[in-house]
Amino acid sequence: MSLARVDTFAIDGVEARRVWVEADIRRGLSAFAVVGLADKAVREARERVRAAVVNSGFVFPQERITVNLAPAYLRKVGPGFDLPLAIAILTASGQLSTEAVAGCAVVGELSLTGEVRAVRGALAVAEGVRRHRLARLLLPRARAREAALVPEVEVLGVDHLQEAVEVLRGDRAPVPAPETEAEGGDALDEPDLSDVRGHNGLIPALEVVAAGGHNLFLHGPPGTGKTMLARRLPSLLPPLTPREAIEVTRLHSIAGVHGDGLVRRRPFRAPHHTISASGLVGGGAGPTPGEATLAHHGVLFLDELSEFARPALEALRQPLEDGCVTVVRAQRVMVFPTRVTLVAASNPCPCGMGQSACRCSTADLARHQRRLSGPLLDRIDVSVTVGRPSGDALRDQAAPRSAVVRERIVAARERQTARLTRHGLTCNAQLDARLLRELARATPEANRALYALHDRSGLSARGHGRILRVARTLADLAESEAVLADHIHQAAALRLDDQSLSLAA
Repeated sequence: MSLARVDTFAIDGVEARRVWVEADIRRGLSAFAVVGLADKAVREARERVRAAVVNSGFVFPQERITVNLAPAYLRKVGPGFDLPLAIAILTASGQLSTEAVAGCAVVGELSLTGEVRAVRGALAVAEGVRRHRLARLLLPRARAREAALVPEVEVLGVDHLQEAVEVLRGDRAPVPAPETEAEGGDALDEPDLSDVRGHNGLIPALEVVAAGGHNLFLHGPPGTGKTMLARRLPSLLPPLTPREAIEVTRLHSIAGVHGDGLVRRRPFRAPHHTISASGLVGGGAGPTPGEATLAHHGVLFLDELSEFARPALEALRQPLEDGCVTVVRAQRVMVFPTRVTLVAASNPCPCGMGQSACRCSTADLARHQRRLSGPLLDRIDVSVTVGRPSGDALRDQAAPRSAVVRERIVAARERQTARLTRHGLTCNAQLDARLLRELARATPEANRALYALHDRSGLSARGHGRILRVARTLADLAESEAVLADHIHQAAALRLDDQSLSLAA
């Protein structure tokens, strides 16, 4: 009888959970059983591991093998358990010493030839290794650069099962992890604001949105530039901080939507309007992050807002307010972060023409308005109408370059950071009601203007607070310590658009 244990990690939501792979080999009829709440992909690993061990030149024990994945209450999903299963069996059969695998976590998928293939979530696993104070991490070389982003962890990248065994034995020196690089190419590849023509009057609204992290609603006839403006908003946002870059990289790695470098660009996600509620905010039978989580610290763009299913839009309300979504499935609770800047775009009516050219019936217009969620619109801070520019404007008006506008935005964000860092926040849009009262620094004249506006326009209490947040951002852009009455009026002009907020006032 021989027993061995190897450390590995399972991805649970957006976190890595420690798992012990315990292999027991004893005399009896040849059998290979895997227990411990493993899904079908893990149970199928038995055949992959058997072939990989034999084809790598090792002996697969022809005895009774039982592998337990502990803790048994945690569901194990995916092929990342192949390599730890093989290492545990080789250790239990005496082909690898127990000391060789001590303090080393193992993760990776195996081919039938013994090749070690990449898996998702390498950065999350490396963070788990550091959190549990393990010294080393053995994983596919294709994910070594990503794992090396986590300090204090020795990363052992391998391409084959035989190489993995030799590295663990000390017979071969591990290949150093490649130097970490930013993923996504040069910032020059991003769409630039200077591509926009004829809409110079809308640039201040975009500047406010980017400076304070506020939500934006663009509405107007088709073809007027709503999508073009939305896709250029990420170029105005300040660069990701190191902490934010690590967090975004981890989320994208778990979802399998990035390469092997550090994500440096703000995410921009534009899901199709046929997306389900679970696809938008996360969930499903085996809960996975949704588009709102993949847009964390970036922009979530909902084009043709009125075409989205009502349940999907309603599911987005709470994540926008709280900055996270909590998913509960079968006594499992997972929290997905959703700190996003929402940008929504919609036509004024089903035909899209609006005003005098509209061909829609009264019933069509009523149905169109019903499909726009009033509570969701109430969570939008800035609303602008994108009209058809004149021929002269198209010819003569060119927007400034993104870099020029971004300088002012970065300066405003630095003022917010100095004010909000001790509260764990990064921008004005994240202020809750209590902190807004403490940190807005509104003058008495500004407060009187805001309360008068509240009564005159029939604002909700949420709308009242959102106007004050936007006014605080306008003050930061103007380098003003206090929120003045003029900032309140400007913020109201950016929010109180009759056409867009008739449902949300």
